Amino acid sequence: MYERISVPIKLSYEVKTRPKIIKEGKSKDISGNGICISLKEKLLPRTDLFIKIDIGDSRNSIKLNGRVAWNRRIEIVGDNGPLVYYDTGVELINADPININRIITYFYGKSF
Repeated sequence: MYERISVPIKLSYEVKTRPKIIKEGKSKDISGNGICISLKEKLLPRTDLFIKIDIGDSRNSIKLNGRVAWNRRIEIVGDNGPLVYYDTGVELINADPININRIITYFYGKSF
């Protein structure tokens, strides 16, 4: 069992069945075996993803494989109408613990 660390990271992702269509998202938290991402689209559970996180610059990008485990619709009512997005839980597949630690160290300045 891994502790979840709140790390707001801009990232890009690609649904494996829709290659070459790269979309943006933002993480809410990350652990050694999963990441919660806020997305503009609803992805069904068991959808396989490629995730790319740039830390510093694109030469330091971290690539992860994941599978959607769950999603939750979030709606925020504002002056310009409702804003809808989906918190999406993604199970990391064969994630290298060194890469997870690189992400956390980059944002928090310390290893876990």
